[in-house]
Amino acid sequence: MHAATRGSSLARTATAAALVLANLTPLRAGEDLALASEIVVTGLEKPVGVVAVPGEPGDRLFILEQDSGQVRIAKQGTLLPEAFLDLSADFTGGGERGLLGMAFHPDYRTNGRFFVYYNDAVGDTRLERYVVDPTDPDRADPASATELLSIPQPFIQHNGGMLLFGPHDGYLYVTVGDGGAGNDPLGNAQDITTFLGSVLRLDVDGAEPYAIPSDNPFVGVPGAAEEIFAFGLRNPWRAGMDPLTGDLYIGDVGQALREEISVLSAGAPFGQNLGWPCAEGLLCNAQGNCPCPDPSFLDPVHEYSHNVGCAVIAGPVYRGSALPELQGAAFFADYCSGDVWTWRLVGGVATEITERTAELVPPGATSLGLVSAFGTDSEGELLIVSHLFGEVYRVTAAPREPDCDEDGVPDAVELSSGEAFDLNGNSIPDACELDLSITDLIPGGVATFQFIGTEPFQPTVFFWSDRGIGITAPCYFGGAVCIDLIDPFVLWLQSANDMGGVFLDAPVPASLAGFNVTLAFQAMALNGNASKVSNPVLKVLGVGG
Repeated sequence: MHAATRGSSLARTATAAALVLANLTPLRAGEDLALASEIVVTGLEKPVGVVAVPGEPGDRLFILEQDSGQVRIAKQGTLLPEAFLDLSADFTGGGERGLLGMAFHPDYRTNGRFFVYYNDAVGDTRLERYVVDPTDPDRADPASATELLSIPQPFIQHNGGMLLFGPHDGYLYVTVGDGGAGNDPLGNAQDITTFLGSVLRLDVDGAEPYAIPSDNPFVGVPGAAEEIFAFGLRNPWRAGMDPLTGDLYIGDVGQALREEISVLSAGAPFGQNLGWPCAEGLLCNAQGNCPCPDPSFLDPVHEYSHNVGCAVIAGPVYRGSALPELQGAAFFADYCSGDVWTWRLVGGVATEITERTAELVPPGATSLGLVSAFGTDSEGELLIVSHLFGEVYRVTAAPREPDCDEDGVPDAVELSSGEAFDLNGNSIPDACELDLSITDLIPGGVATFQFIGTEPFQPTVFFWSDRGIGITAPCYFGGAVCIDLIDPFVLWLQSANDMGGVFLDAPVPASLAGFNVTLAFQAMALNGNASKVSNPVLKVLGVGG
C-alpha cells in the first residue's frame, strides 16, 4: 500500500465529508453474523488493556489497571488477589497517564520475558522488560526490570502506549504520542530526531537491551532516531495487528475534528508520514504550522467526526476460530460514546463498516461503558475492555433462533405469521418434520392416522404392506414415487387440510382378530418428482402400546 495523496483542499474536504456521512449512518453490509458478549472478569480498577500468553492452555488473562500501576491476573473469570506486577513505587497515574501497554515476548513460554510501557514518578514514559518469577507463574520478578527506553514527556497528555509484536518479523512495535498540548506546539510529530509522535520498531533479541532493525527507514540518516518506523501521529493510544498479514492498524486520537484509523501494511514502504499536525484526518490543520496538503502523507483508511465520538480505540483483526464468519474483520470503538464497529480492509479501502454496540452490550447492562481497549485471549478470541465498569467481555456469536428450513426467517416468526404450521405443538414447523403417526390397530376399533408437514390442500396418498420395511427404496410410477415398502398397496388418497395436515379415522375390521402380523405404513405428499415421503411406521395388528 503506497501513501495516498491528500490532493487539493476541495477534493480533500469532499472526501472527508463523504467519510463522515458514511459514519453517521453505520453500514450493515456483509456481516450476517449476529454477535453477543459475555462477562469474563469484573472488579477491576480502570482497566486499559488485556493480553494473554499466545498458545497457553487455559483461560489466564493479564489486565492492565491504568491508575494503580498493577497488572492483574484473571483465571477462569476469577481475579487473583495478588498482582502479577506492581509498578506503583515509581509511577504516575491519572488523566492520560498510567500503566498503558504490555506485550509478551513471542517466546514467553520459553524465556518468560514481557514488556510494559508506563509513566514513571516524574511523568516520563518508560519501556521496560521483566521476567516471570521462575517459582511462580502468576508473579513477575520485580528485580528483573530492565529499561529499554525513557522518553521525556513535555506535557501530561498524548503518551500513546500500545505494545505489539510483529507476527512475521518478531520485532516490538511501540506507539508514542506527540507529547501533548494543542496542535503539537513543539513540532514533535514531524521531527524524526525525537521518539514523540511516532511508531518505534525494536529488535529486542538482537542486542542488550535492544537492537535497531537494519531495515528501519531512518537507519543511517544523520541525526534521526533510527528506532522510528513511522511518524506524524498525535496520540496513537490503541492499535491492533493482523496476526496473519502483519498489517498494523493504528487508531490516532484526534484533536477537535477527526478520529482516524490508518493502516501500515507489512508490504508498504517503511517510514510513512501520517500527517499530524499538518493534517487531522483528511482535513488540513491551519494551526499545524506546516505545509498541507502534502502528497507524501499517508491518508487514514477511515475517519469520523466528533459528532460520532471523541477518542478512537483501534483493535485487532480477528483471526480466531469460534467465529469463522468474522475472519479478517477488524474492530474499533470510540471511548467516549462506547460504540463498537466491525469493518474490513479490502484493497486499501475500509468496507462493511458495521455498528455492533447493541449486540455486544452484555446481558443486564445498558452500555459497554467507555471502551478503552481490545485484546485477544490465548486462542485468539476477541476481548473488549470497559474502563468505566472495570470489566472485560468476550465477543461471542449471538444464540441463533431456530430456523429449520434455513431460509433466514426464524421458525417462531413463520409460525406466528401463519407462514408455517405446528399441528403437533412442538414449536417446529410441520414442513420440517413431515411426520406420520398412527394409533394402535385393535380389531373392532378405530385407528387414527395423522400426517403433518405437507402443503395446504396437497394430495396425499397412504400405502401399506404386510411384508414390513424394505432395505432399499423401490420406485414406482416412472420413478416419481420412491418409498420404503415392499409390495405396497394403496390404502387411500386424500388432500391435506388448510394447514397441511391429514387426519383420518379408519375402522379396523373385527374379523382381523388373531392375525398377529406386522404392517408397515407410509404416506406421501404428491408433487411429481418433488413428492415427499414420510417416515415409515410399523404397527402390529391387534397389539397395543
